Amino acid sequence: MTRDISSFPPKVLKHIFYFLDIDNRLSASLVCKKWLQVTDCPNFLCDVKIQFSRKINEALKLFSRMTRRFQCFSFHNVVIRDPVVEFLLKYHNQFDNLSFTECKIDEGKFRQKMQGKMLHFDNLKTLRVHNSDITFLFAPLRNVTELKLHIPFGLTDYVICKLGKYIFRLEKLTLGSNIICKDGLDKKFYASEETIETNPSHEILSFVIIKGLMEKNRSTLTHVNLASLRLSPPDVLTISKIKGLNLRSVAFPSYYSASYAKEFCINQFNLASINLSRSVHVTNDIVCDICKCLPNLQEMVLCYCEIDWCIIEIFQLQNLEKLDLSSCLKITYLSYVMAISILKSFKLKYLNLEFAKISDKNLFELLQNNPNICSLNLTGISVSNETLNMICQKLTLLECLILESCTTISDSGLTGEFNNYSDSITPTPLSNLKYLKELSLRGNNLITNQGCLKAIWFPELKILSLKDCHGLILNEVFLLELRIRNPCLQHF
Repeated sequence: MTRDISSFPPKVLKHIFYFLDIDNRLSASLVCKKWLQVTDCPNFLCDVKIQFSRKINEALKLFSRMTRRFQCFSFHNVVIRDPVVEFLLKYHNQFDNLSFTECKIDEGKFRQKMQGKMLHFDNLKTLRVHNSDITFLFAPLRNVTELKLHIPFGLTDYVICKLGKYIFRLEKLTLGSNIICKDGLDKKFYASEETIETNPSHEILSFVIIKGLMEKNRSTLTHVNLASLRLSPPDVLTISKIKGLNLRSVAFPSYYSASYAKEFCINQFNLASINLSRSVHVTNDIVCDICKCLPNLQEMVLCYCEIDWCIIEIFQLQNLEKLDLSSCLKITYLSYVMAISILKSFKLKYLNLEFAKISDKNLFELLQNNPNICSLNLTGISVSNETLNMICQKLTLLECLILESCTTISDSGLTGEFNNYSDSITPTPLSNLKYLKELSLRGNNLITNQGCLKAIWFPELKILSLKDCHGLILNEVFLLELRIRNPCLQHF
């Protein structure tokens, strides 16, 4: 007996809808009231981003009777006038995530009318403001856990004091500004340190105010991004010494000395993530000391760093989940041999070895010992067809696979069809990676149309790059066949 899908209970429908992409989920919600109720839940709406831009009055009318709790609303290049404020006021309890980029307040009467008035968002968890002078609109952010303020010429002591006065649950903080008082207390603006909070400046951003915000939220703050903030090395080090502050991740300011980063880690020994890509004077000794200081490190990003033998110590980190060594061109073949021979990192989920001087044999062993990898970038490495076959067989959780300029890969690696099978090879096609969402084979000249049509067959693939593959004939029939085999393809 056949059953209509509408007769399925909500629990079954939820399970089915879970496999749909955003567009199909929203389309399904328009079928009937039952499906609308099923799809109107945080799990299905959390990755739906509603973006308003430029002239938005007509767009706002479409949401005049909004009932679903979309969690993320973004305003891009919008002039804030009455209609926008009315929309924000009407649905203030439904907003979970708000973002403003390149927005500004309407000059003249509207700014005067709004001055001193603030908008209340009791359920707001995330507020991101980028190049937008709109922070004075917001009232106490009692439940905000993530605050991102990148305002090059408008982030001041007054703004931080006003927003931070009633923030009590802050977990993630990102600050970016070009206006900063390096000494923390400038006699030109403040008669004494007490006046900083009682009469904060509209012109400068001082270290005292930044430090005060972190001290106030020391019990909840775990992630700090200072990459776009012009703080001096000693000031950043002072932050690491705040009593009761236990950070899990930190992004240092540009050109921050790695020697200070080492001291920062000594003071914040619970750090699980560190990024030294924008730091200077990153040496093998410093990286080794950081690894020993933070044995439970889960994420390490060292892009473009001139390091070598410290890779041996890095691969001793037993809880490492993310490692980015892209363009670390000075790590030698011998260092990789030594590191893999005593490998203790078996929990990797994200690995970027772009242009690494690692042998195919060592790469095979590294990947075979890390079957939970979800994102893998092997650009510029001589990956053999046998290693690619092992990836297809063992790394079944892969969602992103970048194999650009891997000049030894041919159709055999894609399809798993080898002329001479060995006991160590279990023929496995690329299509075995059922969860793959992004695939790049750019610059691989040995792959053909036939091999691609046999292997590139994925239910969830959204991004595919076959550029500069001179063995391919990119005719309309071939492109159409690939789109049929990959129904979710969006960027090709």
